[in-house]
Amino acid sequence: MGTGNNNGLYEFISSDSNEGFRYVNYESGYVIASARWREIFGIEKGMENDESGFLNLVYEDDRKKFVDKIERILGKQEKNYEIEYRIGDGKTWISHSGTNRYDKDGVLVEKFCFFHDITSDKEKQIELEYMAYFDADTGVYNRNYFIKRLDKEILKAINGGFNRIQVMYIDIDNYNFINDTVGYEKGDELLIMFAKLLLEYSSPTVKIGRFSNDEFAIALYDASGEDEIMEIYNDLKMKLMSPFKIKECSDIYVTISAGIATYPVGGLNANDLIKCADIAMYNVKKNGKNSVSVFEESMLRKFLKNVKLEKKLKAAVEKLDFVLYYQPQYYADKNELRGVEALIRWKVSEDELINPGDFIPMAEKNGCIVDIGQWVIRQALDDFVDWKMNYGYNGMMSINISAIQLKENNFSDILIEYVNSKNVLPSDIEIEITESVFIENFDKTIDVLSRLRKRGFKISLDDFGTGYSSLSYLKDIPIDTLKIDKAFVDTMLTDPSTGIITDAVIKMVKKLGLETVAEGVETKEQYEYLKKMNCDNIQGFYLGKPMSADKIKTLISKINEKY
Repeated sequence: MGTGNNNGLYEFISSDSNEGFRYVNYESGYVIASARWREIFGIEKGMENDESGFLNLVYEDDRKKFVDKIERILGKQEKNYEIEYRIGDGKTWISHSGTNRYDKDGVLVEKFCFFHDITSDKEKQIELEYMAYFDADTGVYNRNYFIKRLDKEILKAINGGFNRIQVMYIDIDNYNFINDTVGYEKGDELLIMFAKLLLEYSSPTVKIGRFSNDEFAIALYDASGEDEIMEIYNDLKMKLMSPFKIKECSDIYVTISAGIATYPVGGLNANDLIKCADIAMYNVKKNGKNSVSVFEESMLRKFLKNVKLEKKLKAAVEKLDFVLYYQPQYYADKNELRGVEALIRWKVSEDELINPGDFIPMAEKNGCIVDIGQWVIRQALDDFVDWKMNYGYNGMMSINISAIQLKENNFSDILIEYVNSKNVLPSDIEIEITESVFIENFDKTIDVLSRLRKRGFKISLDDFGTGYSSLSYLKDIPIDTLKIDKAFVDTMLTDPSTGIITDAVIKMVKKLGLETVAEGVETKEQYEYLKKMNCDNIQGFYLGKPMSADKIKTLISKINEKY
């Protein structure tokens, strides 16, 4: 290829090109560059042949990569090449393509280079890569990339790279309640601040991921000992003793529930390891929250048993394989029937019934509770109407309503419509709730209960004293009856403190104009003690175990015969 004869052509290309173009002839020293090239690199006209100066224009972090690439190209006598790098302060990206010509001895004779500013395309690519790897809200790894990265590290461990990998699965306790209290914007700020706190533990061997709204995971690679991930948990828990400070918001204190699983005991791949850590975390949730649990194989066996039970439960909901039992409640002072509480049983077979405590939490978690709850309401009211019309029943019907049911937008409408369709007085129906209904959306719950109470329904608060009890909120919630939990009744005769508390609660509640029901009364001594305390009503095995609808009919008939 000639040189001098082509100089005019190269000058023409240079002057007419909208691209960055540079030509160098190493034999003649002839160099020409387009105006666009000078514009991209900020080089004045006449300085096109300063190659050392050009190298200094390459961004410092990319300079070695650039030099190594060029040296490899020359060493292999490659004719065509392409390289991407940043220039200046690192904000501008360049795509640099070239064609080299060598002599018979392999010495570079001339080169043609084209340069494109690809900053816009690169920013889009970086944004897409960020979206592929990171959670947009918090900046930690997203679920998919966390799992992908963890699988790679497990593969290293399998191949003998290291022996131990630990995963900690973290859930913020009562996050929905926090959201409802401070609002979603402040709740999002809290998540960002919490993620920032977790990122303080990030290192080449510690990675953070977000799995759902308020669930995060920490992976520790090449752990030096069994307690290393536990040290992170203890340090994190210590830091959480200080509140999160959000503008225009009161201080927010956060607790966490966490589960830990270790490779290989907890699984041989990322999904299994995370699942086992999640199972351990759920075990903490079930037992009071604000703690940590290390995965054990017994947890997995129990989890798989629950999975199997959950499948059966879904089938039972479709077939309505349930039956209602009713436990009598009596006026304490005259030992007369006040009413009954409807208690559901899962009818697995003719000879096997499962108590609600063994399946209702599961039904609440998977959403089956809405269908189950509607069935309970219908069946309880059908039985109530039957007793009233055919047996002269004039007592209450108490029906348990879960927090999930209460959150349904049309719950109160459905209940009111069904009660009206049966010609039942709302005042004969007592809606029994637990303190958990107030955790997630206090104001909405109050609105629903107030509406029902205005219609004439009675509202009873169950399990008082075992959950999130606050004596101060009793004046703010629309209830008629407060049930004293069995935990107090069990120990009030043997523990003086419990006795004092129970007596104080009964007196306070009566001053508020509320009715009291003590549940779990199993002995005459407990009954007499509560009667002496002026407790209004008694429920428990001492006066009557839960019984079928037919046995309630018999009980009503006997009462009517007596009077």
